[in-house]
Amino acid sequence: MSEKKQEIGRFFKHSYIYALGNIINRVGAFLLLPIYTNYLSPSEYGALELFYGISAVIVGFLSVGLAHATLRFYFEYDDLSDRRAVVTTNLIASSMITIIGVTLVGIWYKEISNLVFGHQEYAMGVLVILVTLVLEMSSQICLAYIRAIEKSLFFVYIAIAKLVVQVALNIYFVIFLEWDVVGILYGNAVSVFLGWIILFYFTVKECGFKFDTKKLKTVLLYSFPFLLGTITSLISSNVDKFGLNYFDALSAVGIYMLAVKFGQTLEQLIGEPFNRSYGSFRFSIMKNKNAPEIQSLIVKYLFIGIVFFSLCMSLFIGDLLKIMSDESYWPASNIVPIILLSSIIKVMNYPCQTGILIAKKTKYFFYFGIITSTVSVTFNLSLIPILGIYGACISLIVTDIIAIILMHKTSQKYFNVDYQYTKLLKAFGVALTIYGIHFFTPISNWYLSVVYHIALTLLYAVILLKTPWCFDFEEKEQIYGRLYQLTKIKAFKSLNAGGTQ
Repeated sequence: MSEKKQEIGRFFKHSYIYALGNIINRVGAFLLLPIYTNYLSPSEYGALELFYGISAVIVGFLSVGLAHATLRFYFEYDDLSDRRAVVTTNLIASSMITIIGVTLVGIWYKEISNLVFGHQEYAMGVLVILVTLVLEMSSQICLAYIRAIEKSLFFVYIAIAKLVVQVALNIYFVIFLEWDVVGILYGNAVSVFLGWIILFYFTVKECGFKFDTKKLKTVLLYSFPFLLGTITSLISSNVDKFGLNYFDALSAVGIYMLAVKFGQTLEQLIGEPFNRSYGSFRFSIMKNKNAPEIQSLIVKYLFIGIVFFSLCMSLFIGDLLKIMSDESYWPASNIVPIILLSSIIKVMNYPCQTGILIAKKTKYFFYFGIITSTVSVTFNLSLIPILGIYGACISLIVTDIIAIILMHKTSQKYFNVDYQYTKLLKAFGVALTIYGIHFFTPISNWYLSVVYHIALTLLYAVILLKTPWCFDFEEKEQIYGRLYQLTKIKAFKSLNAGGTQ
């Protein structure tokens, strides 16, 4: 087996495992969504998403990019003691920064509740998310170490444990104790705490507790542009929900964020596992001569996979919402395909960063952040008062397109990759055509609608596998072989043996 195939095989091995962990997490999220959308009003669900927005803003200011830097500088050293020192130094630094920052923010917890919600009823919820994010940010350093040493199964075990606790407590708090939004925050906090105990113990046991000021200085110089870039990106990623709350209504936030929740399943089920695996993988192969070719192939497989997933979600979301949510949430089905397009762009943005990261030109993250946040604020404030939720959607797509164009063009200067653009566009064009057929031929009967959407999904798969548009002969053989291994369907075995030109 060639070195290229070995490296790609190693990458996908851990990607599958990370994907399994994220699927487990999403199963928990889907188990909880019917509870949220039946026991919470759209306004209460909107309030929950605003809590998450508050948390994201605070994390953005305090994270300083140390989790990513842990991965980047772990592979900077060959000596194991130096690598472990990077991990523990960043873990200690992250914990200190977060505790100090959260303590200062916590002084104003009542004022934050007043500012965001217009009352102090949710003040306790603000305190809960502050405690939770201290544990979350410390856990991120530990997870970066797990990714670096490729302990992907360990990640799955932790995901399962957190899932069981979170689902059980949220059901108890929301249904039986009727604690509503704050009850959900309590359940999340407890599950994060249990995960943190396991991760922290494992990391300290493996790496010790060494603090190296020289290594921290190097890491901070590398990470500081990430902080600036994160602060600007926080504006573009949260102005929509806060803008809808201000210009429209809290119920609009609830419907929009439910659509975002479904749309972002792409990022969570495929994007995050890919990032966890590829984040360390790309640095481990950066000295290989065929590294650009490896990235090109991985990006093609990634793109076709996420387009297929997005098409499936867009076709079935209306059917799904009708059986799992109150009717007041059904308009979200029209928003999900737009959010999925945004998620496709975001997922593809991650591998586009490779050249910038290899060259350590992280200042560009700040420059691009300024541009995209300016675009996001301008479009959201202009369009939301006129178009409401759809104004927020248009702003999201425009911002993401500008972000990936800037990232791609700059990264190519330092790590030139010959991407298979024509095949990528064909895969996307076929998916868009099939979605157009679905959009213009709606079926009101639920059972017939499900059958119709299954047929459209199969049509897309057949077009990809039976035409030479996206895969060559060898790639098709590998796909058929893998499908046979997973399903044991003899048709795939015969196709793999006979081939298809």
